[in-house]
Amino acid sequence: MKNTHKINIAGVEMMLNSENGEEYVQKLAAELTRRISTISLSAAGVSKLQAAVVCALDLLDENVRLKM
Repeated sequence: MKNTHKINIAGVEMMLNSENGEEYVQKLAAELTRRISTISLSAAGVSKLQAAVVCALDLLDENVRLKM
């Protein structure tokens, strides 16, 4: 059964449908916000979108390496 969750990632609120529980989804959103913030703070002039793309690439790389 899918649940609808209201989440906030790096200041952007959205609704997310997931089979996971509220606590788990909020934990993921908080970790993603932390990673985006870290990237944003590491270089001047990096937008939230750019930081989110770099974060997505980092997570994808991590996922691929774990599967190898």
